[in-house]
Amino acid sequence: MQHITIYDYLLLPLYLFLFYILVKRKSLKFTSPELRNIFLIAFGLRMFGSVAYSLMIQYYYGYGDAFGYYMGGNFIIEQIQNDVGNLKYFFYSGAEIQRVYINEEGSAGLLNGYIATTASYTVMKASALISVLSFNKFLISSLFFALFSFAGQWKLFTVFNDINKGRNQKLMAIAILYTPAIWFWSSGLIKESLCMGGLGFIASILYNAIVKKRIGVTDWVLFFVFVYFVYIIKSYIILILAATLFLTLLFLFLQRLKLFVLKLFLLIVTVFILLLVTSLYDFSGQINELAKQSISQIEHFQLAYHNIQDEKINAAFKIELIDPTLGNLVLRTPMVILSCLFRPFLWESNKLIILMSSLESTFLLLCTLFLLIKLKVFGLFKLLVEDPYVFFCFVFSMILAAIIGFTTFNFGTMTRYKIVLLPFYYFLLVYIYSNLKKKKV
Repeated sequence: MQHITIYDYLLLPLYLFLFYILVKRKSLKFTSPELRNIFLIAFGLRMFGSVAYSLMIQYYYGYGDAFGYYMGGNFIIEQIQNDVGNLKYFFYSGAEIQRVYINEEGSAGLLNGYIATTASYTVMKASALISVLSFNKFLISSLFFALFSFAGQWKLFTVFNDINKGRNQKLMAIAILYTPAIWFWSSGLIKESLCMGGLGFIASILYNAIVKKRIGVTDWVLFFVFVYFVYIIKSYIILILAATLFLTLLFLFLQRLKLFVLKLFLLIVTVFILLLVTSLYDFSGQINELAKQSISQIEHFQLAYHNIQDEKINAAFKIELIDPTLGNLVLRTPMVILSCLFRPFLWESNKLIILMSSLESTFLLLCTLFLLIKLKVFGLFKLLVEDPYVFFCFVFSMILAAIIGFTTFNFGTMTRYKIVLLPFYYFLLVYIYSNLKKKKV
């Protein structure tokens, strides 16, 4: 199905120019020429990524999540054009809009079942809203998603750059803003663009509130809006962020206590509570739900597009539900984390796009090994108990890597899902490297 038309190409230069003017004016507020260049380069990469991703799914694959969200947005627009009272559909849940869709399109509709998930329907609503500004053109709508993603990631970069005191600023930019996986997979009309943008704004507001002690009413309103937004799309990101933040604040509190006995007591109580919650709470439903979503997404495209078989979606992964008992999770977690962070390996690349992912993963592995050797391995644990930023980023990255590794069944999907943790993991590497260089000086 052709979603990119001649009108997309005619409008593309105009919108790119308008966005560039907007970003250029914003860049003039930066006093540092280097920071200004980083800002403009990051914007350019994000726009390039948006166009490249859209062209890839249109002309190379012929299918993609983005088309589903776009068609869902079009369905909402059509309903509103038929009856203005249908604006109420913006407040419907996925299950409610599914009933409307079946009544209008019948059970054979391409979005049947797919539109029923609240997460997917949220992205469709975003697509419908943006269509007002994009003349409902797929390529232009994708640019708006990319612009939001860029804005949030820039906020995240400024936080990391501030924490690192501006050291190795170019290296930080390469890691957080220029990494191909980040700007490519978070620039389309997809969930990742909204989650990456929202997470960046959330992290920035939290940093200003907790560390800088500088936050206004508007910031709090935006904070809760972005938290709700990301939670609806990918709830596990917010849950892991909240858990990591709690552990980090507890970590800081324990650091300030002088009485060792009290520290030990509070630590034991915390561990006991965590173990109790872990044992009582049924994580099987949560984890297997993520797994089922991944499987259902694959099945949806198998039904909708016959050429999906060329994608070899089961390559290197076996689709099966997880046995989420505590013992099984503990035993499998280290290998799952390593798999998420550093796969696909070079010898597992059977396509060009997988080869690009494997090159990045290999580079990430080499950087990690380099720092582990420099730290003599145990130096990492010393940093974990001394530096709250290292602690936060490490815990957040590892938990996300475990969740993604346990619930993802092909390399393409895993590459997309793990971009949420990559900025935090890359910052961890650059931050540790900067501190090691400082000690040598």
